[in-house]
Amino acid sequence: MRTKPPRACWITSRDSGAPQCAGSSGPTRRAAVRTSRPRPGPQHSRPDTAGDRYVKFGIFFELSTPRPFTRENEAAVYHNALEQCRLADALGFDHVWAVEHHFLEEYSHCSSPEVFLAAVAAQTQRIRVGHGAVVCVPEMNHPIRVAERAAALDILSRGRLEFGTARSSTWTELGGFEVNPDDTKKTWDEFCRVLPQMWTQDEFEWEGKAFSMPSRNVLPKPYQDPHPPMWVTVTSPGTELDAADRGLGCLGVSAAGYEEQERRTKEYHRRIRECDPVGGVINDQVHTMNFLYCHEDYRQARDAGVPMVTAFNVANSHLYWTREAYPTRAYQTLGNAGAGMKAKKPPADDPSVAKGLPEGVGVGDPDHLIRTIKRWEDIGVTGINFLLNAMEMIPQEQVLASLRLFAEEVMPQFRTAEERAAPVFAPTVVRSVDFAAGGA
Repeated sequence: MRTKPPRACWITSRDSGAPQCAGSSGPTRRAAVRTSRPRPGPQHSRPDTAGDRYVKFGIFFELSTPRPFTRENEAAVYHNALEQCRLADALGFDHVWAVEHHFLEEYSHCSSPEVFLAAVAAQTQRIRVGHGAVVCVPEMNHPIRVAERAAALDILSRGRLEFGTARSSTWTELGGFEVNPDDTKKTWDEFCRVLPQMWTQDEFEWEGKAFSMPSRNVLPKPYQDPHPPMWVTVTSPGTELDAADRGLGCLGVSAAGYEEQERRTKEYHRRIRECDPVGGVINDQVHTMNFLYCHEDYRQARDAGVPMVTAFNVANSHLYWTREAYPTRAYQTLGNAGAGMKAKKPPADDPSVAKGLPEGVGVGDPDHLIRTIKRWEDIGVTGINFLLNAMEMIPQEQVLASLRLFAEEVMPQFRTAEERAAPVFAPTVVRSVDFAAGGA
């Protein structure tokens, strides 16, 4: 028998009064779920409504690696990234995200993000770890193993996991695993619906198109109750609506310009108010990807930042996108088209003009970055995840200095020192154990 997803509740800082519930309005039954138990530590000590009072700052890793691919070069990329995570944790950043990619030489050597993030969790205290994102294709990741690995990572991090989902956009990856691109949207949707049930039910069985399984207890269960917040990576127009309809957070991985981002963000927030959630948590956060290089002198920031942005975009442009190799309506655009490639150029009075930077990119002195972030905040973005380096174009000490300066001069404009030092909480901390009645 096919089981149905839980009815979900949410509370965010935008809401007042009682929690709003979404899902089936008909009779409900109690499904086989684990007994709720109090979690130690501060996770339950903060009011639910405090979750998104200010824009969140995260760091984001592709683990791009320059040639030659020696063991020393690859090790340096990984260990430099870990050092950046430790510093970001100490400075008060909110998230660290790591992607999942396969076979993408130079562009991304991050094929096992859950291993990298386990190391991050072991070396940090408060920053949330973003699995951003798991490729939800059974040829790459069996859903049972995804549920198990994510729960283990949530336990090891003591409830700091943010769980992202994706379906891959390059033919290099899909073709390498012999995946039919026409199937990826359907399998992604199936993953999103079964994972919350595996995390919350003591006995779970499933008969679906992507996979089937007899009744089993998928172990371990996540540390967060009922499960980690879920996200969708958004590269092409329309995916943000898929996220909203399912009650999932919008994890942008392309740096669109202000106008496009504002339009898509408004539509996302409108749609998610009427969502039919796939899990027990509705995550209404909108994050965007950006670059970060902060220096006291704008010209020096530009001189270091522009080559980094260019290197990333060049590596991105060489990828073999699915639509090029396999014409299908399932992939309407060519990947994420490079950070800022489709973004507008800044207006004439913006100091980025003639500097080789698209609109809204986080490269500059502190004053410029404050203005840029306030603009992103004004259009409804709740979080910005920064790529700190690309192809190791910027020496490690300069990357660390940029992080420190950003924390000292920019972050205080958006939150207090006490908020920066406090544990970072998930955007929504509400649980429900009611499941819709009946089978599929």
